[in-house]
Amino acid sequence: MKNWQKDRNYRKYKNADGSVIYVITVDGEDVEVSEEVFTAYSKSDRRERYCAERDTGRLLSLERLEEDGALLEYLTDEHAESAEDSAIRIIFAERAAAAFMKLEPDERRLIQALIIDGVTEQSYADAVGLSQVAIHKRKKRILKKISDLMVIKQ
Repeated sequence: MKNWQKDRNYRKYKNADGSVIYVITVDGEDVEVSEEVFTAYSKSDRRERYCAERDTGRLLSLERLEEDGALLEYLTDEHAESAEDSAIRIIFAERAAAAFMKLEPDERRLIQALIIDGVTEQSYADAVGLSQVAIHKRKKRILKKISDLMVIKQ
């Protein structure tokens, strides 16, 4: 038996009738599991041992991080969104959605087309039979209305 096998926390036993029992030790207690769970656990354990053996004595390098799929920009705090920023983003989105739903149907259609769907003002103007300048003025008025609706009044 190899050294790692002495310390492993999963085993399989054969019963007298020839059936196999799969056992994993969890918090000091043996738990009987299905063959699928046992196989998944043992594969994970083998992968972990392989990586540990492979990495012994190796230096951590940018090339190795990239090979392992860990991009440097995601390892720095600069790209991690703070809890405050996340909360502000969520609150802003909720208020914007609530303000959007308070608009008149034709105002919602215009904002949906221009802001969300990315239709040009000229294309939208042609579709509804108005000038691009008129659509632009309506868009500015509606965005101001949304902004006013999003403000908390005390």
